[in-house]
Amino acid sequence: MTTAAAVAFVSDRVLNPWFMAADPGLSWTFVVIGVAMQGFALLLARPTIRLLRAGGRTSGTVLDSGESMVEVPRGGAQQFYFPEVSFMTTQGQRITFRSSLGQRRALAKGSVVRVLFDPAKPHDAEMATFRALWLFPTVTAVFGLPFLAAGVIGLR
Repeated sequence: MTTAAAVAFVSDRVLNPWFMAADPGLSWTFVVIGVAMQGFALLLARPTIRLLRAGGRTSGTVLDSGESMVEVPRGGAQQFYFPEVSFMTTQGQRITFRSSLGQRRALAKGSVVRVLFDPAKPHDAEMATFRALWLFPTVTAVFGLPFLAAGVIGLR
């Protein structure tokens, strides 16, 4: 099958809402996949939402960037750095935690970063960056939207 034939097949059979309307089973499958992905995105966002609702916000200092070799699908293992951050709670307690999200480049020792934490459980903390807090829920939701939209359009 040529590339042009494959594109024509996909546009005629998969992306065409009239085809999906002729096959409500396919439309419902797309809706279920889209709703499941949106639900999974909400599950991924729960820890972030919990930290935001808890209300602990402060500045922290990078103490070190722990190195770790992480297996990646393409190219074997790659080195990632997981920043170790120290911050002071409002009660004057010094807390140190390691970020759950690794980075390709180490943050400089002594760098000041924003931190979100739960005052009731101050060891439950994370650096306040989009990548650490929202990347995975956002990507999951964005990938689920086309499935949901195609399914809903196909059911019309």
